[in-house]
Amino acid sequence: MQGMDYVYAVWQEKSFSAAARKLFVSQPALSASVRKVERELGLPILDRSTTPLQLTDAGRAYIEAAERIFRIKRDLKSYCDDLAGLESGTLRLGGTNFFASCFLPPMIEAFSRRHPHIALSVTESDSADLFDKLTTEELDIIVDSGVCDDSLYETVPFYQDHILLSVPAAFPINERFPEHRLTRQDILMGRHLETSVPAVPLAAFADTDFLLLGKGNDMYRRSRKLFQNNDVTPHVRLYLNQLMTAYHMARQGLGATFLTDTLVRLSAPNEALLYYKLDDPNAQRQIFLAVQRKGYRTKAMQGFIASSLALYREE
Repeated sequence: MQGMDYVYAVWQEKSFSAAARKLFVSQPALSASVRKVERELGLPILDRSTTPLQLTDAGRAYIEAAERIFRIKRDLKSYCDDLAGLESGTLRLGGTNFFASCFLPPMIEAFSRRHPHIALSVTESDSADLFDKLTTEELDIIVDSGVCDDSLYETVPFYQDHILLSVPAAFPINERFPEHRLTRQDILMGRHLETSVPAVPLAAFADTDFLLLGKGNDMYRRSRKLFQNNDVTPHVRLYLNQLMTAYHMARQGLGATFLTDTLVRLSAPNEALLYYKLDDPNAQRQIFLAVQRKGYRTKAMQGFIASSLALYREE
């Protein structure tokens, strides 16, 4: 199994030197272990003529088999721990910066009250990377929204977010929509959810500078749909990685952006932005917990999902 672990690490890192550092072994020892596995297999696993390293056909079959073996080992250990009633182990959670900062803290607090001996870790990244890590079982549960492959992942919805057009208060275009514009206090009171509040025509902001999130983020896909549905080609001043960054940039008057009512409610009081309701199905998004469909679902995973659903039902 050690040889398999070593081969897998070299494949993950695409480098013998990087894998040796990760495994805390010398590079010659690592190379010798990998060559031993290849001799036993009778075929080379790694194509050393390329940079970075690539797998041979035999190597691809070997890595697929290794992943199945690793999964069986993890599932067996998790099952035995659950069978023994052990309140120990780890739970690996993931989310984008926005979800990790706005939703995971209360979820973790609620779960840890019931299961104080479960060690938790949190990974922040973009949605595409998080789903990749869920696929490779580097993460157990992620918080996300948007589109995912239902054949690979099971999603558990727990909250609905509403996307608002957010415009610097100093922009002259705000004077055109006195009946549409909303303040942070209006959002706190839920006025953006009232049918009496009119939605703003997004096409009216076609000449406004925008701050948008980049690819790999659900808000990128939604922003594109919002513009397409309103026949708008936006003037994009900046593409950004995080929703909180877009919020702070918009506060400085650098451009309009799309924010969620959750972020607006959690933000510090300010009058730098005005908000507008949007009449588009892409302006409502379901936030969910996602897990792999395959593999064993531990009691810790089940407990986290249950406590999170209970938390948001209470709200």
